[in-house]
Amino acid sequence: MTGNPFAYGLLAALAILLLVTVYTDIKDRKIYNKIVLPIAIGAPLWWIANGEPVWPDMALHLITGVIVFLLFSLFFYLRAMGGGDVKLFTAMALWFDWTTTTRMLFYTAILGAIVTVIFWMEHRFAKRQGFAQIPYGVAIAIAGLIICGERYFNQYG
Repeated sequence: MTGNPFAYGLLAALAILLLVTVYTDIKDRKIYNKIVLPIAIGAPLWWIANGEPVWPDMALHLITGVIVFLLFSLFFYLRAMGGGDVKLFTAMALWFDWTTTTRMLFYTAILGAIVTVIFWMEHRFAKRQGFAQIPYGVAIAIAGLIICGERYFNQYG
């Protein structure tokens, strides 16, 4: 990442949108398109702000997004993940290269396990009927925030 103020502004906007995602997914168990769409639209702006060439970098971002969408669509089909989760992770994958997206997937898996245990316990202690609804977007968004933090703080050491 360059010292471009526009790039830092985009990163800050992404972080704010991810924080809003955490809030809405906990509160409503929904990830709204009005949050995911600006994340997806911000990705090409991010590429341009960082001076990435169309070939191969921008093309690889798009390929990464398609692969993530197909993979997560399988989880949606198996009812292991909601549609908002698929859209959110796909939009996030557009921002980063394959290596960073893989690292974000790793963080998401760890955070997802923690979120699952927390919400399962909350569901159980509240003695609710049925299955606990797990807001997996929380794990995706926090993993994205970690990646954003790495991109910012790694500039200084």
